[in-house]
Amino acid sequence: MRNLPAIVLIVAVLTGTAALAVPVQVELNTVETDDNRCRVTFVVENKGKDAVESLKLDLAVFNPQRIVQRRLAVELGPVRGGKTIVKTFALDGGCGEIGSILVNDVTCAPGTPDACLDGLTLSSRMQDVRLYK
Repeated sequence: MRNLPAIVLIVAVLTGTAALAVPVQVELNTVETDDNRCRVTFVVENKGKDAVESLKLDLAVFNPQRIVQRRLAVELGPVRGGKTIVKTFALDGGCGEIGSILVNDVTCAPGTPDACLDGLTLSSRMQDVRLYK
């Protein structure tokens, strides 16, 4: 019982540290049709000083009528601290079939899924394709 205050303090410090947000900006930069496939390009900026070794996004792709067309997981890492990178992925079908992309979940290392999602800022340069969480 004498150690209870110390244990509470340790738990508070550890959970507070684990909950720190990982400051990452992901921009949907372009969607381009190429040979009946859609090339989707993301610009990823790590605004923190520490490297993000892994940044996996669980994505749901909706058509313009807001019906889920497909689910996929993409790896956007690693990203060094203070660095911006570009990642491109090819999807089957034309780009006109994409109305929006939902970031359904995120996992990253280091960090917890909640901290990764909380620290993730999203934007889209494409007027017709929304990127959101």
